[in-house]
Amino acid sequence: MAKVSFEHVGKTFYGARDIAALQDVTFSVNDGEFVALLGPSGCGKSTVLNLLAGFENPTEGSVRIDGGPVSSPGPDRGVVFQEAALLPWLTVWKNVTFGPEVQGIPRNTFEPLTRELLRLVGLEAFTDSLPVQLSGGMRQRVGIARVLVMRPRALLMDEPFGALDAQTRMQMQQLLLDVWQSRRTSVLFVTHDIDEAILLADRVLVMSVRPGRIAREIPITLPRPRSINSLTSSEFMSYKAQIMTEMNVKGAAH
Repeated sequence: MAKVSFEHVGKTFYGARDIAALQDVTFSVNDGEFVALLGPSGCGKSTVLNLLAGFENPTEGSVRIDGGPVSSPGPDRGVVFQEAALLPWLTVWKNVTFGPEVQGIPRNTFEPLTRELLRLVGLEAFTDSLPVQLSGGMRQRVGIARVLVMRPRALLMDEPFGALDAQTRMQMQQLLLDVWQSRRTSVLFVTHDIDEAILLADRVLVMSVRPGRIAREIPITLPRPRSINSLTSSEFMSYKAQIMTEMNVKGAAH
C-alpha cells in the first residue's frame, strides 16, 4: 500500500499550439484506498495517471509516492491500460510470470503468488492457454494478475474495462472489487463512467473540462463488500444524481 499525493500540479504540452492539460491539481490517495478519477474525454484524467506512473513529468507542482518524488516509472506502481497488451507467444502463466523472471525474483517467491492471483481472477484452469484463445475479459484478467504479481504499492488503472461489452464490464467490475478486497492495494482508477466510479471507489474526484482541475471530491460511503446489486440502491442513485449535477454545472456533461 502507498500514499500518493499531487500538490498544485500543472501540465502543459508545448508545440505549435501550447495545450494546458492540467492546472493546480491537488489530491491524495491514502494507504489501501480506492480513488476514482471521473471526467469527460479530454479533461486530463489519463495525464494525471501518466504523471503518477512516471511516463510524463509535471510542468509545475509535485507528484509524490510515500513522500518521495515521482520522476520515472518504477516497480512500486503497476499500470493496467484499456488493452491488456499481452505477449501473444506466451501462455497465461508465462505472461504473468514474465515480469518477476526478468527482475530475477526467486521462483519460490513469485510462483505461489501467481497461483493465488490466477485463482482470484478465475483463470487457474487456463494457465497453458495463449492470449488468442481467451476472450477480451479474460485477457484483461491476465493483465491485472500480471501487474499484481509484481507487488506494486499503487495500482493505476486507465479505463481498463472501456473496450468490453456491458455484461463483461460488470463481471470485471465485480472481479476487481473482490481482488481489491483481498489485496487492499492503493488504487487510482480513471473512468468516464459514473456508475463504475461510484460502485468501485471510496472517493470520487470529479474533474473539470480542460485544463483539468479537481472540481469536487465526493466520499462514497456505500457499505463494503459491494456487488453489482449496489447499482440499484437508493443511496447509489443519490450519489449518481449528485455527480451528474456536479458535472453538468461544471460544463462537463458527457
